[in-house]
Amino acid sequence: MFRRLRLTLFQPGYVRAQRALRQGECIRCGACCQLGWHCPRFHDGDGLPACRFYGRFRPPSCHNFPIDQRDIADRNLICPDQPCGYSWPDDGKPRPKAPR
Repeated sequence: MFRRLRLTLFQPGYVRAQRALRQGECIRCGACCQLGWHCPRFHDGDGLPACRFYGRFRPPSCHNFPIDQRDIADRNLICPDQPCGYSWPDDGKPRPKAPR
């Protein structure tokens, strides 16, 4: 969570470059809402995970998730049986270097 917030605030060029390369769409599994802590905006009472603020305001770190493959790896710790709907092409082209 803090890594994504730091990247969003202090490395916006990296975030934009990664989003431009990112493919796919959110499958609404809710795993990203449970990384590190359970988000109070997360709701799955009807069996379909959703953000209560999705249409109004989502913090930038949520809006940009996943920023890079490291976020996918973190997300897969929460929900390993269901792949994320997002991915990055593996076409051998150089990628932006991930900030530390």
